[in-house]
Amino acid sequence: MTAGSVFTQTFLQPSWTTASLPSLRGKVAIVTGASSGLGKVTALELARKGAHVFLVARSADKAGLVIEEIKQETGSTKVELLLADFLDLTSVEAAADKFLARGLPLDILVNNAGIMHAPFELSKQGIESQFAVNHFATTVFTVRLLPAVKKAPSARIVNLSSLAHEGVSESGILFGDLNNMEKYNRNLRYSETKIANIYFTTQLQKRLEVAGAKNVFVNAVHPGVVKTELGRHHPEFKTSAVLRTLTRILCIDARKGALTQLYAAADLDVERLQYRGRYFVPFGALAEPSAVARNDRLAATTWAWTQEILQKHFRKDWSWASAGL
Repeated sequence: MTAGSVFTQTFLQPSWTTASLPSLRGKVAIVTGASSGLGKVTALELARKGAHVFLVARSADKAGLVIEEIKQETGSTKVELLLADFLDLTSVEAAADKFLARGLPLDILVNNAGIMHAPFELSKQGIESQFAVNHFATTVFTVRLLPAVKKAPSARIVNLSSLAHEGVSESGILFGDLNNMEKYNRNLRYSETKIANIYFTTQLQKRLEVAGAKNVFVNAVHPGVVKTELGRHHPEFKTSAVLRTLTRILCIDARKGALTQLYAAADLDVERLQYRGRYFVPFGALAEPSAVARNDRLAATTWAWTQEILQKHFRKDWSWASAGL
């Protein structure tokens, strides 16, 4: 992000705010990573507008406190918890199945959960943790929920990417290094997961349209440089007082950071202007991702690789075709 864009997001008033959101009464929404930061604010604002909101979180105790806070602030009684550990794909799938058992349509899915610059670790299925949480868990959760998404008259899927996606090389994701601890670079890996989020967005949108699901609007967002718990793993943040000070001064808070995903999730312009497979930056502004992110060949390769990894590490019969994609 350039110095100019940091200044704009930090010191200028947003051009779009939650005051522009329509009533969401009768709508059903799911927000992942909703017990803190951007996810918490997103869930709160959707509930404030009348949506029936499901918070996806790993800790029942922490999420329970957030749910009570949202209920008190909004007056809504329709705020519920779906427990899921995004480092365990079985848990993610079980959470989706629990929602599907309710028989509800899913109007809004905000894939907010993510980790950044984490030290090398493998998920329960043996996948490097940043890719496991940011890409593979999001993929499994979304695909499992598609029957409910297709029931909605007009559905939104919002995938949180980042400007960090620009940090990958021209060749895209280094697929062969997925679980290579010796070649692990936490910054590069985060960037790779964020470009994977964009590839997933564009490919999912195309395939849903081919499958006839023209009621679904899939978009990706960069929320801005936000003060949340996401950067807690970065070693420089822990050791540099200067970096921590700059973070406090320049980074936006979660309330401003959540605006772009709220715009993509519920603003009427998304449907009116037919925004599908697009990329938004603060605050609800349409933008172009990097040239690498717009490369259809790399996106299709990532789509195929995703199935290959899930069949190897999760379930042999997992496939895009079985989900009608």
